[in-house]
Amino acid sequence: MKKILRYLAFINLLDGLLTFFGMRLSLIEEVNPIMDFLYTIEPLLFLSVKAVLSGFLILLSTSINFPPQTKVKVLARGAAYLYSFILVLHVLWIYEALS
Repeated sequence: MKKILRYLAFINLLDGLLTFFGMRLSLIEEVNPIMDFLYTIEPLLFLSVKAVLSGFLILLSTSINFPPQTKVKVLARGAAYLYSFILVLHVLWIYEALS
């Protein structure tokens, strides 16, 4: 479970950086209305929220001992797969836009 949470923290931060630079270069748009709102207020606020959320996941990974088989682990693994897919889409969109 700790590895899954750390992986989620890493890809969340990576997604934030890719989204930040993709939006700064007008290559992509943020479709999450909350994150788009934060970016519109202040791009660094957007990055800060992503960093805080990643930090929270790291904190969870170090402070809570989850049982081996829990619903939280299944949800975290599902989130990791989904977020990985979204991250790949971002990379492809930015690559396409720069090509």
